[in-house]
Amino acid sequence: MLSPHYRHLLSTLCVLLCGSVAIQATPLLELDPRADISSTLGPKLSPGAQIILKGSPEFVNQTIRWTTLGAPTYQAAVEVVTEQDVVETMNYAIHNNISFLASSPRHGYSLTLASIENGIEIDLKNFNQIHVDAQANQLTTGGAVIFEDVIDALYAAGKEMPTGSCSCVGLIGATLGGGVGRLQGLHGLILDSLLSVRIALADGCVVTASETENADLFWGIRGAGHNFGIILSATYKIYDQVPQGKHFNADFIFAANKTESMYTMLKGLAANQPPELSALVLFNWDKDFNQTVITVNAVYAGPEDAGRAAVQPFVDQGPLVQNFTVVPWNKLIQTAGFGFTGPAICEKGNRRSQWAAGVINIDPPTYVSVLKQFEEMITEYPAAIDSSVDFQLLPNQAAVAVPDDTTAYPYRDFIAHALLEFKYTTSALDDAITGYAQRMRATMAATAGTGGLEVYSSYSHGDETPQQLYSARKLPRLEALKKQYDPLGVFSHYHPIPLS
Repeated sequence: MLSPHYRHLLSTLCVLLCGSVAIQATPLLELDPRADISSTLGPKLSPGAQIILKGSPEFVNQTIRWTTLGAPTYQAAVEVVTEQDVVETMNYAIHNNISFLASSPRHGYSLTLASIENGIEIDLKNFNQIHVDAQANQLTTGGAVIFEDVIDALYAAGKEMPTGSCSCVGLIGATLGGGVGRLQGLHGLILDSLLSVRIALADGCVVTASETENADLFWGIRGAGHNFGIILSATYKIYDQVPQGKHFNADFIFAANKTESMYTMLKGLAANQPPELSALVLFNWDKDFNQTVITVNAVYAGPEDAGRAAVQPFVDQGPLVQNFTVVPWNKLIQTAGFGFTGPAICEKGNRRSQWAAGVINIDPPTYVSVLKQFEEMITEYPAAIDSSVDFQLLPNQAAVAVPDDTTAYPYRDFIAHALLEFKYTTSALDDAITGYAQRMRATMAATAGTGGLEVYSSYSHGDETPQQLYSARKLPRLEALKKQYDPLGVFSHYHPIPLS
């Protein structure tokens, strides 16, 4: 139960920060923490909202996440329908000292989420609106919209925007950390296309944040947005799609003994990478070849002839298998990498341990060492055979063209992201897998040219320091914003900015 002092603090903040905002929670003192959530919160919600309690038949499917590692635990899930429902649910949770998390795709991962114990999930699944204004080159979406839905809507309108490479990730959730992807060489990070948001703050206010309204908050949202509130909707700038909306997709499989020559080639490619070209390079076990292989997906956002020329360095490496296709943008995710980023990768409820390091310099011997460690791990622990080591070589011309101080995102100079995507069958392997992951991440970070571990927050494991996620130069301003907009730290369960 919050003290009267903190009740007064929140009420005062609401007046100072949002004045006469239309949406406001029911007065705080009317809440009775002795009553259960259904009888206390239920009457304050709109007719279509639902409260789903732990133990009910639908509770597991309502709350299951992409990975069970570090997952939050809940006593209830509230399926909200209106902005007022969101505010009332936050109000109930905050003033009964119950942690909460807004979600819908439930794809985000971090050990920090485990700090939510017996909390409340605020399910935004009904915030799924998509509106494309092709004339104004703007897209407005609700907080539950995923990449797949956005891509289909934009493609139908002859438009495009930066997205990630996995169909089931939430657009807004990815935006808040930065939003890296194949089109960032042309259009920048996803957050570079963000024009405005409607955000519910901890004090019960709902405000708009943009370059011209609550601009300081908008700066922090773009790179560390999970720390300041719940994004209810967002408006983005969109772009005319590449000619005919077609992308050249090239998939390869190479023998693992090509690792050093492959990464030597990648180092050279990164120095002159076309803005249209992206490449995802994986170490993974291939059941058909019965060995570890290098799987590559290279995509050129443009015509086939230019795409073939752009991927020729991969052809020159001598693949065991290669497959070229020209696909419409809205079918690219399902096609890329022999389909490995299709529906199967979105399956929820598996044990997944994700780690990453940002890369400025590519050191080929490093990845020979990482391959050796990966093969040792899957040999010692066959239950982790479906794991992979991923290297995302993403163009960054449009991303680095944005001045560094424009947003809170700190790592525009990354040329690649090195990821460990470990999937296994039982929590009994957590410690062993963690040991391998820590050593492999340290190996990658040591030669990455970053002067120590630096990590894009949406890819981070959850054991990193705030400086490693947000950078020493951005952190002081973020800390000041955190104290201003979330002084009690209620939005501190996903890569929190420290309050002290």
